[in-house]
Amino acid sequence: MCIRDRYQRRVHGDSNNSMSKKEAEESSEGGLLWLQLRKFVNLVDELRDLGLQEHINLPRIAVLGTQSAGKSSVLESIVGLDFLPRGDGVVTRRPLELRLHHLQDEAEPWGVFDEIKDKKFTNFNDVRKAIEELTDKMAGEKKNIVDKPIVLSVHSHTCPDLTLIDLPGITRIPLRGSEQPIDIEKITTDMAKRYCGDERTIILCVVAANIDITTSEALKYAQEWDKNMIRTIGVLTKIDIMDTGTNCKKTLMNQEVFLKLGYVGVKNRSQQDINDKIRVQRGLDAERQWFQNHPIYRSLPKDCYGTDTLTQKLSRIMYAHIRVNLPDITKEVDEKLKAVEERIKELGTPLPTSNSQRMQLLWGMINTFVTSFRNKITGKFDMKAMALKKDKPDLSGGAKIKSVFFNLYSEFASPGYQVTKDLLDKDIERSIVLHEGDNLSGFPSVEVFYYLIQPEIEKLKEPAIKCLFDVYYYLEELAHTILEKTFVRFPTIIGELMAVIQQIMGEERDKAKYIVESIIDSEIGYMFTNDAEYNGKRTDIVPKVDEADKAADPTTIYVKEMRARIECYYKLVIRNVRDAVPKIVGCFLVRSIQDKMQLELATRLTKNEQVNTLLSEPPSMAEERKRLSETRDILRKAVKVMQRDQDLNVSYSQTEDELITDLAKLKMESKKKVEQDSEKTRKAATSMFGLDTGKKKDKHQF
Repeated sequence: MCIRDRYQRRVHGDSNNSMSKKEAEESSEGGLLWLQLRKFVNLVDELRDLGLQEHINLPRIAVLGTQSAGKSSVLESIVGLDFLPRGDGVVTRRPLELRLHHLQDEAEPWGVFDEIKDKKFTNFNDVRKAIEELTDKMAGEKKNIVDKPIVLSVHSHTCPDLTLIDLPGITRIPLRGSEQPIDIEKITTDMAKRYCGDERTIILCVVAANIDITTSEALKYAQEWDKNMIRTIGVLTKIDIMDTGTNCKKTLMNQEVFLKLGYVGVKNRSQQDINDKIRVQRGLDAERQWFQNHPIYRSLPKDCYGTDTLTQKLSRIMYAHIRVNLPDITKEVDEKLKAVEERIKELGTPLPTSNSQRMQLLWGMINTFVTSFRNKITGKFDMKAMALKKDKPDLSGGAKIKSVFFNLYSEFASPGYQVTKDLLDKDIERSIVLHEGDNLSGFPSVEVFYYLIQPEIEKLKEPAIKCLFDVYYYLEELAHTILEKTFVRFPTIIGELMAVIQQIMGEERDKAKYIVESIIDSEIGYMFTNDAEYNGKRTDIVPKVDEADKAADPTTIYVKEMRARIECYYKLVIRNVRDAVPKIVGCFLVRSIQDKMQLELATRLTKNEQVNTLLSEPPSMAEERKRLSETRDILRKAVKVMQRDQDLNVSYSQTEDELITDLAKLKMESKKKVEQDSEKTRKAATSMFGLDTGKKKDKHQF
């Protein structure tokens, strides 16, 4: 007894009062499944009605098959009504999304189209005409195919609670005299892939039984888009018109092309039956009789054949599929909502219309910019900066500036550095002779010391200026980065603001440059030290003469003395300027810019008449804010819908539990396999290009 029949008997009672205990238990279990299924399918349909499908993939069943495979007949048998267009060639030219709602009583069936919401169809011949009209309206009357779904809700006691999508058959060659493009095969294949490639879509793969199953294109595509074959159900049609002496027993028993969800064989109404106006329900009765009387198929398990079995199987799988995917959908909605809200927060409120409100907005954003700029330099934690920042945490601006200061003259300050290493003794001797003048011989002039050390001190000016400009360029880059993030809404004003900031920073840079140059010039122009060590041990600088060297040339002694004095004094100069230059740059550039930035920006922007005009956001940003607001509303409503019915977490039967567990296990295995394949690909690429750090690469390897 199928679930649909058991459910009807549970609701309406059994007129013969002859239901066995086993049937009663099955009926109770089946009824529970149908009630639970209705809740879950209605939940997904409601989420789809909200528009969530545009942002997050939702569970559904897509019907895949080639032309004339019998997809429409299978769908009508599942629904239990005649309503789909018939004809030769391509009939389904727009995807048809069928939202089936089971009625608990035998009220008159009815349908509603999303595109014709104000009309309720009770005559399903009119439904067929409406499908044809909606198809022609969008795809034209010359057999063109478009990916614009028709959404039809059917309410009937003959149908289960399911959502199915009938896809246009994969078409190889455009019809003569039609508007089908030359690449119609690619269009229909890509359309099918868009639906069937989704991991949350169950593929109902319809294959004619009178062809070799291994040559089925629909099955080939199903294997391509569902690589692990964990969400594909095979349906064998035209089982009654197979060649004499042949049957599809092995396929139905899943012994040829294996599908984890198996196959179901069905016998649809023939074209003659349709021409003779034989209704679907009579066709289903004839199907049951045909399988029961068939010498081969009647011996097979009952879950291998019949539309009733197919409906039952689809219902159970769809129910389990939704249960398995619902936690991921909930998580995805929450994550998407969070991301959308963060982006809306970045975009801010719409731009005010009055000039005074605009200026107030501008001052507030300038204050945010200056605060973030100052906090970045000082290393202070800044919540606003964290909100604006999307990249990974980085060193504070102050830390980077200090690293520049630490590197200043680091080579000259090293213990092993000698400033006179390139100075030859003969150069020093020549200097002594040049500056001796008419003075008494034997007393070297201090001018020799000045002459030799001044060029070396002069060389200190370039690294000092470079240090200043390195800090300046970093501050400029930092200001530009924070400015772009702060004024992301108003890109047209960023250039004007940056020009003002560069002007302010340039003025402070020039002031600091003058002081840095003055410090170096003072070291060159006036040599003096209060260093106690230098002054207290000045006689120790003079080289001592050993007994063996008493006959040494006095000039040689003077050369050694001069070299020693230059080395000693140069180290003092390095120590002085290595401390002084960072202090000057820090005080007269870094601190000065922080202190003056906000006031100078306010003063200069007030005088700039173009600022108010430039404070405008591009139309694309306003459109993005509107689009994100709509998305946020959809996601918020989706959260409420998913939290509304606590009965969705109600316990379910052991059989259903096993199915859900199996599907969850298959899903995890599939995910793990994808990750393993990805890791293998990564390792192969790493090995190919010699990027594996664990192995020694050939020096000639690319």
